[in-house]
Amino acid sequence: MLRNFGFDDWLIGASMIFGLIFVVTTTVSVIYGYGQHKMNLEPRSAELALMWNMISFIFGIISFAIPKLAVAALLHRLLNPNLTQRIIVWGLVSLVAVIAIVNILIYVTMCDPQQALWKSSMVLSGEAKCRDIWILINYATFNGAFSAFVDLFLAIYPGVVLFKLQMSLRKKIALTAALGLGAIAAATAVVKCAQIKGLADQTDPTFSTVSLVVWTNVEANVVVIAACIPTLQPMLELILSKLKLVSTSKGHSKPSSYAQHKVYDNQLSSRAHVSKNERTTPLRKKESQESILNDLEQYQIRRTDEVHVEYEMQRPK
Repeated sequence: MLRNFGFDDWLIGASMIFGLIFVVTTTVSVIYGYGQHKMNLEPRSAELALMWNMISFIFGIISFAIPKLAVAALLHRLLNPNLTQRIIVWGLVSLVAVIAIVNILIYVTMCDPQQALWKSSMVLSGEAKCRDIWILINYATFNGAFSAFVDLFLAIYPGVVLFKLQMSLRKKIALTAALGLGAIAAATAVVKCAQIKGLADQTDPTFSTVSLVVWTNVEANVVVIAACIPTLQPMLELILSKLKLVSTSKGHSKPSSYAQHKVYDNQLSSRAHVSKNERTTPLRKKESQESILNDLEQYQIRRTDEVHVEYEMQRPK
């Protein structure tokens, strides 16, 4: 994975670019009034807001379809699946891409001419004809539901493969969790599907689809994040190893400092008043060892010192 720019990386990069374009075009539509009620906008502002909103939806659909291809490429790279598994995984994500393209085509061809998508006055005056909006709603709901199914499949599939490999249970769980974050994307796709019906409100189109825009963006970015997290493992291991090294270094420095102070204190305490009459009494080796070992036992330091105690003998008066 290190210093090896693969096909999945190119796809993730493309996903991020389309996601960024989606955000930019949505921002432009907001500048013209998208997110406000149509009745509060000037007719020209409402038309521009809807036009940019239509453009943003095109990139929004692409932005949540391409990351699934990236996840498939990543799993192909990491797990080295057999032929049957490759056909299933690539077949599903390719089908997502095809369904997304058809969704875009249905969306941009709903009205003839296309300007009627953002100029409702053309429909009212008979200058344009549009198909039933529920055709788009039903197909977009199908697209979102299938997208959620594929996200969930891509989240479960790595765990099934990993638990058949010879590795520790802890590592299996960690890798399964990292590669299974697509389940969150599946949940966001389900929530997004519930917002698609907002397209049916043609009386207030600048406000009724705000939630749909938000959840489309959330789904796209969650898939990108889920695809990127497993590749961050080398960086995470490097950070943890450095933290462990620093912690170990601090742990070793503490007993060393303590031992130095203790020895210095022993040297001071072994000195007494000296007089003309001196008497040296050696301590037993066993007692000396026990005294030091008891003080330093908790730090696992063993040291044997020979201590000479000098004291003054006073004669009775």
